Amino acid sequence: MGSFFDLLIVWQLTSAFFVSGELYGAFEPCCLEGVKWSGESYRCDNYPAPMPNISDSDQAACLSIIEVCCIKQTQMQKCEDGKQTAIDGDVCAIRDMEPGAEQFRECCHCCQLGLVARDTQQLCRAPNLGEPCDSKYRQCCLGEASGNFTFTDTLRSRGDKNTVSQVIDNKDPPIARQSGDQLLTSAQSTLTHSPDDSLAVRDQAEASTRTNEVSSFGDPFQGDEDEEDKDDDINECSLFDGQLCSHECVKTDSGFYCSCPPGMTLDPVDNMTCMSDATLEDMTCELNNPCEQTCIDKLEGGIECRCYPGYRLARDFVSCEDIDECQQGSAICPRGQRCVNTRGRYTCMSARCPSGYELNPLNGQCEQRGTNECNTGFAFNSVTGRCEDLNECGLGIDHCGVGQRCENTIGSYACRRERHCGTGYTLDEATQTCNDNDECLLGTHNCDPRGYDCQNIQGSFRCVRKKCPKGYNLDPVEGKCTPIECPVGMRPNDVGKCEDINECEEYGPSTCNRHQRCVNTRGSYRCRNLVNCPSGYQPGDNGCQDIDECEAGTHQCGAEQQCVNRQGSYYCQCPRGMRSDENGNCRDVDECAFGTAICPTNSQCVNTVGSFKCDCVDGLVSDGGDQCTDIDECAEEGVCQHNCVNVLGTYFCSCNRGYQLRDDKRSCEDIDECTQFGSRPGRRGVCGDRCVNMPGSFKCECSKGWRLKPDGRSCQDINECAEGSAFCPNTDSICVNTRGGYKCPVIRCPDGFLKTNTSKKQNSLRCKRMSMDCPECQRGLVSRSFNFLTFASNVLVPAPLFSMSAGHRSLRKFFSWDLDMVSARPLRVGLTSAKADDFRLERGRGFARVTLLNRIEGPQDVLLKLSMNMSSYTKGFEGLAESKIYLYVTEEDTNF
Repeated sequence: MGSFFDLLIVWQLTSAFFVSGELYGAFEPCCLEGVKWSGESYRCDNYPAPMPNISDSDQAACLSIIEVCCIKQTQMQKCEDGKQTAIDGDVCAIRDMEPGAEQFRECCHCCQLGLVARDTQQLCRAPNLGEPCDSKYRQCCLGEASGNFTFTDTLRSRGDKNTVSQVIDNKDPPIARQSGDQLLTSAQSTLTHSPDDSLAVRDQAEASTRTNEVSSFGDPFQGDEDEEDKDDDINECSLFDGQLCSHECVKTDSGFYCSCPPGMTLDPVDNMTCMSDATLEDMTCELNNPCEQTCIDKLEGGIECRCYPGYRLARDFVSCEDIDECQQGSAICPRGQRCVNTRGRYTCMSARCPSGYELNPLNGQCEQRGTNECNTGFAFNSVTGRCEDLNECGLGIDHCGVGQRCENTIGSYACRRERHCGTGYTLDEATQTCNDNDECLLGTHNCDPRGYDCQNIQGSFRCVRKKCPKGYNLDPVEGKCTPIECPVGMRPNDVGKCEDINECEEYGPSTCNRHQRCVNTRGSYRCRNLVNCPSGYQPGDNGCQDIDECEAGTHQCGAEQQCVNRQGSYYCQCPRGMRSDENGNCRDVDECAFGTAICPTNSQCVNTVGSFKCDCVDGLVSDGGDQCTDIDECAEEGVCQHNCVNVLGTYFCSCNRGYQLRDDKRSCEDIDECTQFGSRPGRRGVCGDRCVNMPGSFKCECSKGWRLKPDGRSCQDINECAEGSAFCPNTDSICVNTRGGYKCPVIRCPDGFLKTNTSKKQNSLRCKRMSMDCPECQRGLVSRSFNFLTFASNVLVPAPLFSMSAGHRSLRKFFSWDLDMVSARPLRVGLTSAKADDFRLERGRGFARVTLLNRIEGPQDVLLKLSMNMSSYTKGFEGLAESKIYLYVTEEDTNF
């Protein structure tokens, strides 16, 4: 990623200013501006000079500092982005054209290596691949966060001992450590210092004779320190008082650590910030949901974590653990089946024997399936080889209830009650069970119906004071329970008031779809989509899925129409041969009227309900059978003026090229191509300029200064200057071709100047001073160029017109630019003159560009003057270079 020595290159280029100390005051604001510029611009070399509050003599050096600091900040930020990408588990992919792409990939891959070492419990020893790879490897291996920082913070805390930005003598930024050199975190802190402190440390650094190599990142894990560094006991807590820890900084022999007051806990991310202790009573489900499954906001404040059925709350009251129903004995499985626990539930599985074996109920063993099969109530005895009675009572496979006695019979068993049922019960002879007598239902109770209700109990009843069920209020006059009427989405509570139903809590996660969140409202609820899908789609397991309106029944097709689903929508269609009217009813389609029927050429279409049929067409002569014979109308002379074409059952007339049929469809008339195709957008009809109609054809002509292209329709400009047909009478004039003509501007250089060609470009000349020995020559006009441009008024804007470059870059020279509009002369009455606002001057480092912002009405001649002022640190203003830009704007160009 580079080191602080990269920045020293800029300082060496401006070493003269280091001696005087003038540049030091400009270094920090320029570097800070470079850091800011890295977040606002895609490139670092396009800062719009000049830098405010910086002297003219320091502008060039300031621009270099801005560019270097911008590059460093971009590289450091991309490195942090690459590290975070690796932590998030994403692919280390970035476009090569992005600034800092190499640093992104390096830090991402090195962090991935550290994560692998961390997962495999290896030592987090640096791989010695250089910085910043080693630092990111260790941070990701140790699970550290590098925090938020900028390049200027790194410069303040990681400077070289022999530079003016030195704060600590070749030490890394203070890192919170416990005693015994146990590392707490490697989060970087943003260190600040006053100018006086920096100068004091600088003086101390300049007096020191030690030199140490400076890397791009300080390395707190670099192994053993130098003996010289071990003697330097730096008290970070006092040196950076109030800047390292949010509350209390404690100095140790190997560094420092941060401490928090009672009631607060050190942030495990940076080990420098103290946070107040928070419990479940201080949390809300919306702002902080620690629950593993379901979070409920309690009315008295705080939250309560709940689990889904089949789970129970763990000891931490946050996570949920599975309930083993099989081990607890709460599972109910039929006889002959075994219980198998699963996540959140259990299942009963039949006891199966291997193939060829079956379960013997006599001994519970899997035995080889024999050829003898026994009747119900009997089982095959493999020892005796006979079917023997199955003693259901002895095997415990009977279904007798409590209080009943099992009596085995041959092939079956019987259940007999052991004692009488007693008062309040009646014996069921068929089932031998005692059924409770419901005195309340039979009306054998003696409760007063005016104030008491009969409540049945096992073997008896009791009279309880009348109490209305939930949702009812007792009418004190009638003694009846009347229902409480509540609005939809509300229900009565225990005190008879209507309260809102929290559908989200009551119905659980099934209230809304998987990709939705339930939000309770008063009287109802709504499902808020976590995934925004376009109309006609809904969230699904694999993203947005199409809604089948036909299957869901949400379509609006008529009773006779058929709904057909498609992606994101649907459409309604009627049976074949029918179509829907404005009321949605299906009506017959007259295929013959709409021309959709397909009949042979010797037949005509006859519509039927839902279809059509074909009959023979007129113009055919019947041969007496099922076939028709065509009549050749073209055989008759004079039927058509030009050409006659016979077809089955009729004929039609056609005209030669350049002619068209009259209304009688038999005679022909000439086509005037010049008027018939004269209103096509963006063109002057069939010709680019003038059109001359001719019998059966046409020809195109061009105006003066234009000639026909090989296509015979479009016109192209004649370059009179290149072809030598232009005539410029003045010897000092230059021939400039325009669209449809040419210009002869006169070019005369001032005294002491020599006329030369500026480049290989046409329509450009320069007057260059022949000698620079005179004092006024060195601070006056150095050169003047004449540049001629021509374009049509309908040119696409914005359009770059002219650029001017300083020719080379120098840290000791800087340039300023000015653009003036000298004149604007419309060549036709009623045209709007060009304005200075129609142009924009773009300034860069060592160049300027003139851009046309608005269209200029033509024909019109415009003169612009672009001036370049040249200055240096030592001589100040050194001269002026001018470029006169002549713009010849013509009318709109409609030629192709």
